[in-house]
Amino acid sequence: MTATTPEFGEPRWYADPAGGQGLRWWDGTQWTSAVMGPAELGPPVQQPLAPETVVYTVPLWIIVLLPLLSTLGVVLIPTASLSAAFDPQSAGQLQSFDPSTMLRNLLSLFIYGTTVALAYADRRTLLGAGYVRPFHWAWAFLSTGVYVIGRSIIVQRRIGRGLTPIWIWVGITVLGFIVSFSVMASTLTSVLDLMTRG
Repeated sequence: MTATTPEFGEPRWYADPAGGQGLRWWDGTQWTSAVMGPAELGPPVQQPLAPETVVYTVPLWIIVLLPLLSTLGVVLIPTASLSAAFDPQSAGQLQSFDPSTMLRNLLSLFIYGTTVALAYADRRTLLGAGYVRPFHWAWAFLSTGVYVIGRSIIVQRRIGRGLTPIWIWVGITVLGFIVSFSVMASTLTSVLDLMTRG
């Protein structure tokens, strides 16, 4: 069959290049024999995927592991500014610029932006591997968890596996809560100590 390559080459249904009234499936490299007549038109149908089809991608694993940076930031970036606010010796003094707050904000912005960019790259990889309408990368704007969970469930439904990133992300998130709670408790203890001494 002689036909032009579809724009972008994404695996999906296209107008039949042979001139039929229905659609023909383009698998990303060639036209297949799968056709859909006008009466069958509806949401794109996932064609069977080979067992060796990619399930996990490098961008996905980076997305899952990125929250560890936030946890490290909680541990490594000092929180002395909160204690200083309750220090009687600094009462009435103009508070100087706090670089730790700026560092935390920049780290959060970096993680957020990187997650969105990696979600886009992950979706492009899945499209290239033959997944029809994988979870959209724009869900990453809501949160890392929304993208990881939604993406993993869609992939699992298409190929029968792919939920591991959810459990790793949950574990990393729980670890982050535990570390943040510990640091907060330590800071509050210091504040209470300063207040009782004052």
